Amino acid sequence: MLPSDDFDSNQKYFVMKRITALITVCLLILAGCTDDFDEINTNNNEPESVTPDLLLSTVISNTLTDLVNTGWNNGNIVSQLTAKINFTGFDRYNWGSESGKWNNFYGDLTEVEMIIASARAEETRNASYEAIALVMKSYIYSNLTDSWGSVPYLDAIKGATDGAFQPGYDSQETVYTGILSDLAQANDLLTQGIPILGGDLLYEGNLVAWRKLANSLRLRYLMRISNRRDVSAEMQQIIDNEPIFESNEDNAVLLFPAQSVATSFPISRSRIGSFDEHRLSQTSEAVLKQFGDNRLDTWFQPTDNPDDDPTLFVGLPNGLSENNASTFNGGASNVSRLNEALFFRSPDAVGSSLMQYAELQFILAEAAQRGWITGDAATYYESGITASFAYWDTEQDMDAYLSQPGVAYDGALETIMRQKWLASFMVGLEAWYDFRRTGLPTIIVPGQDNVNNDQVPVRFLYPDREQSLNADSYRQAVDAIGGDDINAKGWWED
Repeated sequence: MLPSDDFDSNQKYFVMKRITALITVCLLILAGCTDDFDEINTNNNEPESVTPDLLLSTVISNTLTDLVNTGWNNGNIVSQLTAKINFTGFDRYNWGSESGKWNNFYGDLTEVEMIIASARAEETRNASYEAIALVMKSYIYSNLTDSWGSVPYLDAIKGATDGAFQPGYDSQETVYTGILSDLAQANDLLTQGIPILGGDLLYEGNLVAWRKLANSLRLRYLMRISNRRDVSAEMQQIIDNEPIFESNEDNAVLLFPAQSVATSFPISRSRIGSFDEHRLSQTSEAVLKQFGDNRLDTWFQPTDNPDDDPTLFVGLPNGLSENNASTFNGGASNVSRLNEALFFRSPDAVGSSLMQYAELQFILAEAAQRGWITGDAATYYESGITASFAYWDTEQDMDAYLSQPGVAYDGALETIMRQKWLASFMVGLEAWYDFRRTGLPTIIVPGQDNVNNDQVPVRFLYPDREQSLNADSYRQAVDAIGGDDINAKGWWED
């Protein structure tokens, strides 16, 4: 072998050795990187999963913010506790889908299901979070079905997990069966007394308070379906054996601290012009004045006309056209606005009411009046009135108020429902649901310029996107309820 050949062979040997060594080092480095890859590439400031406490606070905040806005923009108007002086379409029953509410509800339900899944998982199991989520789920679905009729329920939130993006619609009867079952289960789960770690904006982790809410809601929804089912035994069982609201201290109310615009009372976050579109209704004006009811001063304010008596309150008829509303009684300065405290002073002592003790007392008064439960209807009724005045921090000579004709309990359901209607001010759509169930109070009649053939609507239209993205299910639901019409009654309605 020539020397040069020996040299080349040695050179090649050392080169190959170095390459092998480099490859070995690289493989070791890559192996090390692979071992720690997940840890190195995880941003601790952006967690991949959200804990139930964070989800719960979001669900409660979003749901009750939507609730107070709904009571302001829709519930008060359709129940004629207030009226619109501008942009009067909703007051005239020129209704659409209210798709924003639909989207918000289902968005909140996605997070509710995440709480339930986490609370049921072996490593994060917590029966109390599951129970609270079931209460919120029940409340949201009740609003969905009571506002639209048949809605996606059993398969509604499966898109994220099973790819079921075109869920079928379920009947109101099916939804209410689920709601009542979930609330009963929530009550049972809460008896375990497992503490929660945070996120409870309503009751700060007081599990007995959540049991009271779950059972009070059960009574609300049993009353809702009472035209279709004998609910007397179930109602009596709850009253006899389960905790329910005992005073205003138990109210499910979310307060809004006034430290910033972002956390202030939702009504005060709008522009003042939008606030002023809402006025005292002539319907509620007549009742409040008839009974010398000081909630008139709490909710409304005298006219702005400097030539008027400074204590003069004037209501606006519901359902007027834009021109008739804006020119009624000589113009806006001659019609009472809502009390400016609801806007300028962000009344965090009032907040957004999911349910109040006053409502529960009226439910019990009606159940007793109908002979479904034991107890004195008059006592429940008077307790409901007194609780409403106390909630609104309104002074009133209650003995004189309760003894006057028209207020004094006379055994008539109309009397109970008239006071329940007043106490439903700003409580979502509850007064509308009650009117659809009972036809009371009878003073709610369509305004002169309504566009719905002198009928009070009973539902919203389905969102347009349901027609395009979930067409088959939408069509089946529409056929089942007799058409996508604002006058198509639901299963529980009279």
